Amino acid sequence: MRKILWTVFSFLILVFVGCSSAPRYLPSGKVVEIPREKTPVKAKIGAKEIRDTGSLYGTINLYLGTPYRYGGIDADGMDCSGFVQTVFNESVGLELPRTVAQQWDFANPIDDDQLAFGDLVFFRTTNRKKPSHVGIYIGGNKFAHASSSLGVTITSFSDPYWKKRYVGAKRIINR
Repeated sequence: MRKILWTVFSFLILVFVGCSSAPRYLPSGKVVEIPREKTPVKAKIGAKEIRDTGSLYGTINLYLGTPYRYGGIDADGMDCSGFVQTVFNESVGLELPRTVAQQWDFANPIDDDQLAFGDLVFFRTTNRKKPSHVGIYIGGNKFAHASSSLGVTITSFSDPYWKKRYVGAKRIINR
């Protein structure tokens, strides 16, 4: 019941205030801002058409600061693939696979120069063949993801740790 009230309350705030690009404060105190599309974006997910990726933007913002929890998929805590799965499910009604490896296999590969808001970005943080970490590209050379040390946060591709572990990008939303 509490989660439903929180969801309704959050929705009402978004309706009355709008989705502005106001700065967000992470647990570290650092201010971040997610770049927002200036005009509505028309996108397709398979046969499903999305009129505005603003709902994706709003859902990412909603979960910033959520603590990391392995296997988690809600505001109490989430891991990286749970974050991606939850954001796409809640914002556009797309049910993605649960694990990083399954999401890697599910999405369509793209070249790095084609990266756009909403694309999935994958990293190898273990010795496995397939990627072991996933995030959502938000523009401005940044991605949103659930970090095991920071929870849901925004990170720059320039960060040396992530830069050397980057594997590639894949697209869920066709433009």
